[in-house]
Amino acid sequence: MSTPPRILVTGATGRLGQLLVPRLLARGATVRALTRHAARANDLRAQGAETAVGDFDDADALRRALREVSHLFLLSPITPTLAAQQIAVIDAAAAAGVQRIVKLSGSHWTIEPPGRSLSGDAHAEIEAALVRSGIAQRVLRPNAWLQVMLGRLASELAAGDVLHTPPGDARVSFIDARDIADVAVEALLAPDAGPSAPWVLTGGRAVGYDEIARIASRVTGRRIEAVPLSEQARLERQAASAPSPYIARVHAQFASLIAAGEAQSVSDTVAEVLKRPPRTVEAFLEETLAAGTQ
Repeated sequence: MSTPPRILVTGATGRLGQLLVPRLLARGATVRALTRHAARANDLRAQGAETAVGDFDDADALRRALREVSHLFLLSPITPTLAAQQIAVIDAAAAAGVQRIVKLSGSHWTIEPPGRSLSGDAHAEIEAALVRSGIAQRVLRPNAWLQVMLGRLASELAAGDVLHTPPGDARVSFIDARDIADVAVEALLAPDAGPSAPWVLTGGRAVGYDEIARIASRVTGRRIEAVPLSEQARLERQAASAPSPYIARVHAQFASLIAAGEAQSVSDTVAEVLKRPPRTVEAFLEETLAAGTQ
């Protein structure tokens, strides 16, 4: 019997990492979770994971974290230093003898064509460095996440029957973060099939906010109305949610591209990899709204 892989998961305490770690453990992998927060290491160890405390800017901590690691899941937040930090991790992984890297990248429409998204251009630079490294790799390009884009619906609708939406009614092929985690597991554990294009991950169909309001109405038994935010209100909300001017600019670029319809394309990748359809917007709304808004 072959030895299970030892997988270093970066971003282990984030939204996706918290889904990925238990899935990998359930599949028999040895998981080492990298976290900047020593206090969270106990929770990870309680799940059965090894832990390493440090960040991408601590070269010694990174070397220790990569010791005897065979696979790496590469994920970190969007920052102005995203490309430099992740490329340093790739270099450290090559020096440590890591055999396979799965990178969580940006949405396809932020990366191609180049030059229209700060974060997309950074991810493109990292992807190129990953190819140059010669390490077996898989790049995942997930579309807009349901949990991020629609996660506020329950609290918003608890306060009334209005769903505040971006201007226009651009359709988006939202993807559930749990599907991203499920695909990441397969990308990490599947036999290496050689070089291939990035996996573009989307939901099964694109929906607009008017339809989302209709689904919410059915789920809650109330008449939910989709009301576009004014441009001023949209900018104020965007500024309030962004931790820095850089992130505010990144979010503004995302919003413009989504409004232009760039996030509506649908791929078959999730179904092909998981042998089942992607989770739907309807199922997500039923799950998140049914208990909290009736």
